[in-house]
Amino acid sequence: MSVRPENNPPSILILADFSDGSWHATSFAMQFLYKEKSPVTILQTYQNPGWGHLMMRKLSHHLKKITRNELRALKNRLLKHFSIEKQKVNTLSIEGELNSVLNFKPIINGRHNLVLSTHNSFEDSCKRQNGCLERIIDTAKHPLFILPDNFEGETSKKILFVANPDKKPSEQLCSQVIEICKSTRSNLEILFVLKTEDQNINGDVKSYFHEYFDGIGTTISTIQQKTKCKGINNYLNHTNRDLIVIEND
Repeated sequence: MSVRPENNPPSILILADFSDGSWHATSFAMQFLYKEKSPVTILQTYQNPGWGHLMMRKLSHHLKKITRNELRALKNRLLKHFSIEKQKVNTLSIEGELNSVLNFKPIINGRHNLVLSTHNSFEDSCKRQNGCLERIIDTAKHPLFILPDNFEGETSKKILFVANPDKKPSEQLCSQVIEICKSTRSNLEILFVLKTEDQNINGDVKSYFHEYFDGIGTTISTIQQKTKCKGINNYLNHTNRDLIVIEND
C-alpha cells in the first residue's frame, strides 16, 4: 500500500516538565515529526501544592514565573539546534492538572501529535503504573509519542505501536511511524489491548496493518486488560522500549 500523507501535517504539542525529559521530547519531535508546516507548541502545566491548611500563601504566581522561564529556555534551545522560525514555536504555561488541560478544547484544539518523555520524570517509564501517565495514556484524544529515554542516532530502535482493535489507524500516523522505522532501520511491534475476553481485532484492521507496513518487519500481539496503560505495563513486563506510539480514539 502506498503512503499518502495529508497535505497539512498535524501540529506538535510537546508536554514539558522540569526534567531533562523535556529536551528529549523536543529533540525527538523536531527530528522525526516536524514538517515545514507543522506548528509547534511546548506546554507546561503547574499546580499549587495541596498542603491544605498548612499552606500560608498561594504559590501560583511564583510557579507561573518559574514555568515561563523554563519554557523560554527550552524554546531558545530548540531554536538554536533546529531550523525553524521563532514565531512558529509557541509556549503555553497553564495552571491546572495536565490531563484536564489536554482535554479542554478551548485550549487544546485541532489535530496534534502529543510528545512526552518519561526520562527523569516518571521513573517507571511505563513499566509500572503511574497515576498521571496512566490518565494521559487512557484519556488523551490525540496520538501519543512516549519516550522512556532519549531517541538519538540512527541505530535500530525498539518501537511499540499500541493500536485500536476496533478501527483502522489514521493514515497520517502510520506514515509518520513508517518514516521513523525507515530512518532508524527499526522493526515494529504492534500491540492490541483487548478490554474483554470476547473482544476481537477487527479483521480489516489487522489486514490494514499488514498492507500498510509491508516492507517493515512487524509483529502483532494482543493482551487482555481493562485499560491501555495496564495492558502496556503487563506486555512490557519490566522490559524497555525506545518509543511507544499510542493511537488514541
